[in-house]
Amino acid sequence: MASYYPIDDILNVAAIHPFYNSNATYPPDQDAIASLRGQAARQVGKSWSSWPLLRKDGLYRTIERLCADESVDNTYRRSSYVSITGGGSGTSLPMLFLTDSEENFNQRIAMGKLMKACKMVEPSDWVLNLHYSGNFYRSLDLSTSTMELAGGSVLCGGHLLPHEKSVEACLQYRVNFLASDTASLLNFAHHVEALPSSLRSQLHIAKIMYTSETMSRPKQDYLRSVFGPVSFFSCLGAGETGPWAVANLDWRSNTDEDDAEDSVDFVFDKRSMLVEGLSLSADPQSLPSPQDGDWVSEGVAGHLVLTSLQRLRNPLVRYVSGDVGSLHPLSPEVAAQFPVDRVEHLQTLRLYGRDKRFSFKWLGDYYEFHQMDKMMHSPEWGVLQYQIILADDAAKEGSDCLELRMLRRAEGHGILNVAELEERLHDAFYLTHHTETQFRAVFLNDLDGFQRSQSSGKVIRFIDKRRKK
Repeated sequence: MASYYPIDDILNVAAIHPFYNSNATYPPDQDAIASLRGQAARQVGKSWSSWPLLRKDGLYRTIERLCADESVDNTYRRSSYVSITGGGSGTSLPMLFLTDSEENFNQRIAMGKLMKACKMVEPSDWVLNLHYSGNFYRSLDLSTSTMELAGGSVLCGGHLLPHEKSVEACLQYRVNFLASDTASLLNFAHHVEALPSSLRSQLHIAKIMYTSETMSRPKQDYLRSVFGPVSFFSCLGAGETGPWAVANLDWRSNTDEDDAEDSVDFVFDKRSMLVEGLSLSADPQSLPSPQDGDWVSEGVAGHLVLTSLQRLRNPLVRYVSGDVGSLHPLSPEVAAQFPVDRVEHLQTLRLYGRDKRFSFKWLGDYYEFHQMDKMMHSPEWGVLQYQIILADDAAKEGSDCLELRMLRRAEGHGILNVAELEERLHDAFYLTHHTETQFRAVFLNDLDGFQRSQSSGKVIRFIDKRRKK
């Protein structure tokens, strides 16, 4: 099976796929897909210029239906790699995105080659991988397999490995590379910082790969103060897209833009992902099919709209990712790091992060506001009003605390008691013994405990008090 697919083949399959065609009950089977390949897109479906945007809400309504349908004709449930998404949905089970198993494996191979090309993973690297595992999350197995395919040797520690054991592993196996989400890396660094200097000096960490949230310069400086002069790397991906871009923070590209600390320059292969930018003045959640004037040119920041060229069976076409970024050519310094025959396929994506109008980020997870609102208004929760406050954690430098303030109905008559609700919140916010101290649920007796806007006196639903890091 190919690593990349022609855009015409992808559009032909998408034209008869229920993600994009409301008249299609099930995705096409392999015979139908084979018959569509090689045809011009206009012979089967819409042209590229008229293709509509794909949004998370509509996509997951279709996925929910397909996941629940056990018909023998439903190809969506067959031979698939299962990844989860929809952080903060509050549902009893997470939302799933299914990818053809072979396509997923080939994408991991391509990602491993990109990691290797970006000098992220080398054959001598021994990696302690502390990514999240279990609870349906796949970050540990995904990051492990791509780093192995890049040539590294990986110890699968997982997020529940006690810090003491992590230190022992680093010493016993001469680990030189740490990989995890940013929050877990900071937690581990706090533990290492408290060790005797004689023990800490025996650690020889040269590389750190972080995911899920940005690694701002103050955070980098803190980790270097603990581990020494490490190099930082990152990978970009999601449940819908899979992994597709790599950042080597030593390769910061020089562009005409200000040196924004909150942005990261990722390198990606244009054969794997078609990236478009939608004007920041447009609302990607309500805009109908974009017109030519809605798209931004290279170098201009916009809402990122993604088309995967690695997924054919369940295509991802013009998907509104929720991120903001801009496209740039490789700088001469970065281009010089790659073979000449590969440079022509590579491009820089300067990523600024999520569009804060639609989501917020805490401890590496994104929480969509509309999903959060749906969760908080579950009838059995009895929540009449709520407010989310993010603040710096005074006890842990570089970490954030989340306070959830709630005004509730009286318990009884189908309303959860406090202990039951706290258990639901524990699951909804993916709390572990490492992070539960950074979450606080506050139950109020009246509206006086909420912070309100000065102009209208309305309760402010989301307040971000964090210092810019």
